[in-house]
Amino acid sequence: MAAPRALCRSRRSLRGVTIVELLIVLLIVAVLSVAAGPSLASALVAQRLRAAGTDLVSTLLLARSEAIKRNANVTIRPAAGDNWATGWVTTLADGEAIDQRSAPGSRVRVSVSPAAIVYAPSGRLDGGGRARVEFVDAERQPGVAPRCVTVDTAGLPRLDAQACS
Repeated sequence: MAAPRALCRSRRSLRGVTIVELLIVLLIVAVLSVAAGPSLASALVAQRLRAAGTDLVSTLLLARSEAIKRNANVTIRPAAGDNWATGWVTTLADGEAIDQRSAPGSRVRVSVSPAAIVYAPSGRLDGGGRARVEFVDAERQPGVAPRCVTVDTAGLPRLDAQACS
């Protein structure tokens, strides 16, 4: 009967995790999370810049389409004053709002922008030329590329992961 008692004791010792093992695992997890924190913050800001640029491109495509469809000017302008980082609103010539976008995020700043972007009934920019809007990280953290939305002479917007030139 001595053998089964030894077997029971060895099974009991294999059942759980010791406090020392648990503390070592928690220490490893803490070190990894501290190391990954800054890169996650940069990835979050980069995603916000990309989302802001994509939202503006979709608004520009909508405005171009509406200008052609309604045979009237359509204007995209900042929601508050001249700051595109507060969001933007798309209006018809009579002032009726057809689209509105909220602020892209707290760390998103606009460094290059026109006062407004106006599409003519032809689908081109009113007055010809081009328009550019650049979204940048407000804290200028390294490794976060700015996003540049460019509207070409045909009125088509494009989003690039670089500074506007």
